[in-house]
Amino acid sequence: MGHGFAGFCTSWQAVASLNTADMIHQNIKSPFTGGRVHLIRRWTRAQFRRESFEICAHAYLCADTGREFSTKETDAFNLQQLYNQYRAKHQIPFPAEIKAIREQYGLSSAKIAEVLDFGTNSYRQYEQGEIPSLANAKLIRLARDPQHFRSFVAEKKACFTPKAYEKLQKRIQELTQNNNLLPLVEYIWNHHTQPNEYTGYVKPSLEKVAHYIIFFATENKPLKTRMNKLLFYGDFLNFKRTGYSISGCNYRAIQMGPVPSHFRELFGLLESQGYIRIEDEIFEHGGVGERFYPAVPFDPSLFSPEELQSMKDTVTAFADTRTKQIIALSHEESAWKANQEQREIISYLAHAFELKALE
Repeated sequence: MGHGFAGFCTSWQAVASLNTADMIHQNIKSPFTGGRVHLIRRWTRAQFRRESFEICAHAYLCADTGREFSTKETDAFNLQQLYNQYRAKHQIPFPAEIKAIREQYGLSSAKIAEVLDFGTNSYRQYEQGEIPSLANAKLIRLARDPQHFRSFVAEKKACFTPKAYEKLQKRIQELTQNNNLLPLVEYIWNHHTQPNEYTGYVKPSLEKVAHYIIFFATENKPLKTRMNKLLFYGDFLNFKRTGYSISGCNYRAIQMGPVPSHFRELFGLLESQGYIRIEDEIFEHGGVGERFYPAVPFDPSLFSPEELQSMKDTVTAFADTRTKQIIALSHEESAWKANQEQREIISYLAHAFELKALE
């Protein structure tokens, strides 16, 4: 165990394993006395590649001695925050996106590395978490666009058999023609479609967002206001625990509490695409609400075990809480208080670690 944030590990491979929910519940004992400890958080500055970033450093406090110490898990979590901010600042794709770029073309990591003139194992290592150089990151970003990737492939035609080259060209053409929804998706996410502090360092995926909503529709069949709060709390709880949101949605503070930006357009799009059903419901007092139902079965394979746990914990926490109570609870969150006057988009980094209603 380390003693304080200064001792955090520098191995990028360690970053992917942390979940602060596990940190809290894994029965950590003080290395000094064997007694109780408390998880503590403190904003501090740290450096990576000669650049300084502010992170919410996690460590433990020995209840008996008042001395602080770190573990490999807290060190990894602190380092992950540093990496995330560096990636976002320089538009360096995150590992999941790097993998998705390759998979959309149906290529192996070795083959796409060859197309991009990387080292044989480089692309595989980037998928596993190693941070590319800025030059390589730019090439990966360009490869995300089928039009740009077509030119890369043309230059490396000799690397493919005629059959494989024809198959890849056909796939690129399909991807080029499959962007009809892009303008609407860009609008829904306020053009924050690349990972940053407002997406929870996750690239939004319409498919995953749809099933995130389907989960709550299946478990709770909530009205719209309640749905918005469940989405907010699930995303921010997962960020508090892992350093990443679930959906990649960005949230705005409005009078009724935090909501996904352009949630009306988002829900309308998902209903039109056949993911959910939204039905009007008339109440005894004459009011009308919109209740959410799943139109297709929930697909758990789109989510990590940590994400599924955050979603389940959110449903459980608010199982007996009325919608008005959830709204009141959301008004106590710094995410709402700091942004509601100007209806600003909420930073996960600034506010998820301050989440009150859920641990």
